[in-house]
Amino acid sequence: MALWEKKKKKRRASNLLVFLLAFVIFLVVFGGLCLWAVVKINEERLAGESSAASGFSTSETVTFTQQDARNLLIVTTDGGQARGFVAVRADPSRTRMGAVAFPRDMVVDYGTSEIRLYELYAQEGIAVTKTALEESSGVSFDNYAVITYDNIQKAVDHFESGLIFQLNEDLDYEGDGLSIQLKGGLKTLSSAQVVSVLRYPNWHGGRRQQAQVQAQVAAALINQYLRASRSAQADADFSALVNLVQSDILVSHYTAAKPGLDYLASRNDGEICQVLTVEGEYQGSGDALRFYAEGQVIDQLKSLFG
Repeated sequence: MALWEKKKKKRRASNLLVFLLAFVIFLVVFGGLCLWAVVKINEERLAGESSAASGFSTSETVTFTQQDARNLLIVTTDGGQARGFVAVRADPSRTRMGAVAFPRDMVVDYGTSEIRLYELYAQEGIAVTKTALEESSGVSFDNYAVITYDNIQKAVDHFESGLIFQLNEDLDYEGDGLSIQLKGGLKTLSSAQVVSVLRYPNWHGGRRQQAQVQAQVAAALINQYLRASRSAQADADFSALVNLVQSDILVSHYTAAKPGLDYLASRNDGEICQVLTVEGEYQGSGDALRFYAEGQVIDQLKSLFG
């Protein structure tokens, strides 16, 4: 009887040992599978974040041509008058963008006479002005957008982070409903300050600099907000901005341009949009002041439009 009890205890111990061994093996295998699953999930998550940050996966081959470049004419208005005429070019084939300001006093041909841009806009509207500027400058525009200063303020508010902008001089002016005092240097401007900068009348460079500031503001907005980090908000940004402008831009235009814009956003280091200058000469003074561009503007801007 004692011998049988010993054998029974021995079998129990043996069975317990087998159970413990099997349980340990199960934990090792199951734990290993869980660890492997966690690692794979993290790898896929990180890969997805990397792809979203760059806008394109590392295995994706992106090819763009000059046919993918887009030229947009932006006209800014205030008090019912045209204040700025800015051409913005997005060229994914060259991984670059540019903004060029045409002075509002620039003379263009219209019919058999000459007329200044802002006068033509007041008389005939944006479509005729766009055509006349194309013929005088040699720059062909795919679309136009007209935006008031008030809506520029709303556009900056939409992005919620102001505008990082380099002021090349101190601004100090009081009058005509405008009050602005800003020290020169790199600033983060509020939406209201952006509009005040656009309205500022006393630039050291006069009318030429006043026109150039229009392009500088456009370029600063692009450099700050055309980013891969906003790629998930691109459609919402388009919807918000297109509702602030008078434009011939359709959803189909945006859809066609979006791959190129996404690519440019993925390559934007904060300086992708450069500001170029239209060279020329001002003649006259006061209400008779006119700006004559030097030859074909397109010849001056071949680095961007050529």
